[in-house]
Amino acid sequence: MQTISAVYAYTFKEHIRHKAWLSGALFGLVLLGGALIVSALGQDERGRLMLDLGLAAIEAISLVSIVFLTVNLILVEIESRAIYLILSHPVRRADYLLGRFLGTVAAVALGMAVMAAMHAALLGLYGWWEPGRYLAALGCMLGKTAVMGALSLLLSLALTSEAAAMAFAVFLWLLGHFSSEMRFLADRSGSAFLKTALVAFSHAAPDFAHFNYRDFWHQPAPSADWLMWAALYALAYTAACLALAVQVFEQKEF
Repeated sequence: MQTISAVYAYTFKEHIRHKAWLSGALFGLVLLGGALIVSALGQDERGRLMLDLGLAAIEAISLVSIVFLTVNLILVEIESRAIYLILSHPVRRADYLLGRFLGTVAAVALGMAVMAAMHAALLGLYGWWEPGRYLAALGCMLGKTAVMGALSLLLSLALTSEAAAMAFAVFLWLLGHFSSEMRFLADRSGSAFLKTALVAFSHAAPDFAHFNYRDFWHQPAPSADWLMWAALYALAYTAACLALAVQVFEQKEF
């Protein structure tokens, strides 16, 4: 646990100073400012437009940041040979990988908090503010971010290519938004091979339908069971990806 904490703290500070994180945070603030301008077109719908555009901007920036950072998390150290020096110390590979991942997710979560604070201030100016539901929506976005981070980390270690890992991460991210459609096509498919392939893809890709809390914003709030299931799904999928990533990392020769 002490090793994980030390690696976590080092990774968190590293990302806070990283230009990519700062650029992402600044870009998110710019997008939120753009949401304020666009919402002026809606007159009576300013609050709703600011809410939807702001949450979409926070989610987009967070997902881009987590994919970029986790794909390069270990690959950069392998290319620079820094991994040899690190692992020459009495550091378990699993602890090192977990600490690096948790530090990265924490840095991205801090960026989300900064953007959310500005977004909440803008919403408050127009009297559009429901803190409980807003925090639940942010929590669901953080769950999606953690899932994509673990998946991207696994892909980077398995493929050992930045371009390939990012391409597959984007592909699976897209598939994750169409899991229900793939299962529907599998049920209607007359080909056994196509049906098997669609079912396999729908289960391998993350199912982001579990995290679409903001779709309920203008409807009755989902139940506590829905939120609990979303949290359990995020933890289970993230843990599975990290377990596989540790197995791949253990087999590499350093």
